[in-house]
Amino acid sequence: MPFCRERVHSAWVALLAFALAATLRLGIAVAQPATPVAPTPVSEAAPMPVAGVIPATLALHVTGSPADGAFLYAQICAALERAIRPTLRPGASIHFGSVVPWPLVPLDPGYRISATVGVTLDGGSDSEPVDGFTQVLIENEPVAPVTPSVLFLSDDPEYLQGEGLVFGGRVEVGHAARLYYYHSDTGIPRDLDVVLTAAVPSQVQITESAAGPDLDAMSVGHTVSKELPSFEAQNESVIVDLEPGVPFVVRHDLLFADEVVAGAVDLHPLSGGPVKVSVVSSLAGGKAETYLNGPRLPYDGHNRHGIFSLDGYGELASTFTAGGPDVAVKYGYTSPPNVDPGDAGRDLGAYGVVHRITFKLVNPTDVPHLIYLYEKPLGGSVRSTFFVDGQRKEVGCARLEQPYWFMTYVLPPHSVSASTTRTMTDGGSSYPVEFGTTETRPAVYTPPINASDGCSPPRAAPPESEASQ
Repeated sequence: MPFCRERVHSAWVALLAFALAATLRLGIAVAQPATPVAPTPVSEAAPMPVAGVIPATLALHVTGSPADGAFLYAQICAALERAIRPTLRPGASIHFGSVVPWPLVPLDPGYRISATVGVTLDGGSDSEPVDGFTQVLIENEPVAPVTPSVLFLSDDPEYLQGEGLVFGGRVEVGHAARLYYYHSDTGIPRDLDVVLTAAVPSQVQITESAAGPDLDAMSVGHTVSKELPSFEAQNESVIVDLEPGVPFVVRHDLLFADEVVAGAVDLHPLSGGPVKVSVVSSLAGGKAETYLNGPRLPYDGHNRHGIFSLDGYGELASTFTAGGPDVAVKYGYTSPPNVDPGDAGRDLGAYGVVHRITFKLVNPTDVPHLIYLYEKPLGGSVRSTFFVDGQRKEVGCARLEQPYWFMTYVLPPHSVSASTTRTMTDGGSSYPVEFGTTETRPAVYTPPINASDGCSPPRAAPPESEASQ
């Protein structure tokens, strides 16, 4: 069974971590009292409050053609976490148990199922644990997919050093926008929240991929760019209702020093009024809604922020003829146009963009030809996921400026065909990248990211003399 991450009240975790770090830094010794203090007799201990509240039922509306079982399970966990987390006492945590029926089967549009999920809330020092079950009613709504026309980029400041509004954007009903965010914490523990709000009752469709917190920036970025195109291809999303004055938390995470989070959220308001999306940084255990209407945090100077038009951007095409020269295109070297020409913000690298690359393949000869698809890094280390004619192809860590193979075609004699690839730039990778077709066999080995010659090789153990110091 796949599992969802455990959630612990962030203020409690952060307080323990901060107190421990301060104690170690200051060298504080805690002494035992010289004279034991006799306990006060208590006739009857006062009952402790419960760790939180487990809902008896929960409604979940999804889309998908179909919505597969792993996606459904992830959305069940996310919905339960959103419902339970506000009720948790300090130090309490959530554990999800058995799911009946199991495994969850793909759910076609227009159909519904019911699943029963076991939930345990472990208590903290001042709360009692709770065990229970939630019946989740899941319905697949037949909603057509919508391609975002604008990109909200939240990567400025990239390194969070304060509390406040990091990004704010607005999406009108009938339109769609993608939020791409990439942030790292510095110093003390902080919460990062992605929040939706609306002034009138509204309904919004959400397609989301999220990764981290993690110290490995490349893996965090790669997870997002691997998942989002896959969700889009299946039209897998959730549909939620927004109430005026009630923030809807799409994502909530506790970050420690140097940890990175990334995510892509496609938003499509279906009814009601405009939907505001906000990215908020707050001290661990704080309240994100405190900063929703406040000023933005200062930019950090690299100008990786803004609202960008996606109309027509990322569409690339070329023609390859067997027996002729290699053909290639480049992506990730320009920024989509900023909708505000007076804004200095740019998205160099095209982070958050899903590129669609089509090669027309022509073989005018009397014999079949073997051709190869390749990528060639031009800006540094890069990890890629390519969806080639519906097949997912993951490439390891391409670092050298040379062609790396990932797909082979045989072109029959006197044939004309086409190959279409969808790929999303990776947060944590460096661009541009050359993407092309050739009849010369490229390098067939691309090292995995954690290999000794990969992008994030395992750290060598310190010499024994250093380790013992």
